[in-house]
Amino acid sequence: MEMLIKNEQELVRMYYVLQQHGKWTEPRGEKTLEIENFSYTVNPFVRFNSFKGRNFNLKYLKREMAWYVKANPLDLSITEHAAQWGKIVANGKLNSNYGSYWFGRFGVKHIVRLLQQDSMSRRAVIPMYGTDTDHMDLEAKDVPCTLAVEFRLRNGRLNMRAIMRSQDILWGMGNDLPTFSFLQEIVATLLNAEMGTLTVSVGSFHVYESRMEMFNNIISAATHEPVEDKPPRISRYEAHLLMESEINPTFEFSKWLMNV
Repeated sequence: MEMLIKNEQELVRMYYVLQQHGKWTEPRGEKTLEIENFSYTVNPFVRFNSFKGRNFNLKYLKREMAWYVKANPLDLSITEHAAQWGKIVANGKLNSNYGSYWFGRFGVKHIVRLLQQDSMSRRAVIPMYGTDTDHMDLEAKDVPCTLAVEFRLRNGRLNMRAIMRSQDILWGMGNDLPTFSFLQEIVATLLNAEMGTLTVSVGSFHVYESRMEMFNNIISAATHEPVEDKPPRISRYEAHLLMESEINPTFEFSKWLMNV
């Protein structure tokens, strides 16, 4: 199943689709309403899943994105801001620090060099899941929900796709969508390209039974609440700093990121 989302107000359509077409399953014994093989594409800068009844936490999103930029899976500071992280720490690290993949050896720097060398390349991929032996531990509590992110330059626009094994429509999508979009903006800026579409392809797109009250309240209200504290655009020099895992609050996006 595929959807095209033109603006943030239209994100609520995915709630309707999950409600109407989802099927109940119980991975890890937790009852879940799920659609398999779900894909949605959003227009540039469609980011915020902020609907009446959801309690969207922009301050936490900023902290998570800043944590990603620092790119250190041994940095456990995020556990101070979201209890779920503390429950899945193993061997002193968090495998789901996406920044450790995005800004690591074969991350953004590699992608930019590759697309500068061959603008039509189909190899501009950052692999994530399966790149650490911990991911394959049958008892692992923390494995990335995202398998890989890929980039394509077409007609001067940078399109991006995130390939995911799993995404929760409430908390997962709420943070994934803007952080994917910020990553896309960093790469597009470094390549002097316009922002293209962002596609998220998910094996299991779902909501947990324990969160159905919130899910149903969002559907009932169907009211998007725009984020007032809008992120500024990332400048080219700042994109270079972010690529190097440096947050410098003298630049506008970094200032916004650190203003919590």
